[in-house]
Amino acid sequence: MGKYINEDSRGLPIGKSFDEKVRSLIADGATRIEGDEFVPNMVCVVDNGYFGAAGYCYSEGEHAAFNHPTDDRRKAWLQYEHAEKLAN
Repeated sequence: MGKYINEDSRGLPIGKSFDEKVRSLIADGATRIEGDEFVPNMVCVVDNGYFGAAGYCYSEGEHAAFNHPTDDRRKAWLQYEHAEKLAN
């Protein structure tokens, strides 16, 4: 788990909290998905308490890491056309 998105397609910060990141990405064209299966341009926003992280799921292995059954953090799964370009 190592590619994260911190700004939108216009170069604007997507916020620090889980809710801010989800809202910003949806406002920039992302759509909510179930997250049960890997799809291209998949992003998992994870609630880490004091901050959120928008991780780019660039492979099935990366998806499996974010979707591990013992990870009980709140998550939002998104499909975001700019994910690959913006992840670093």
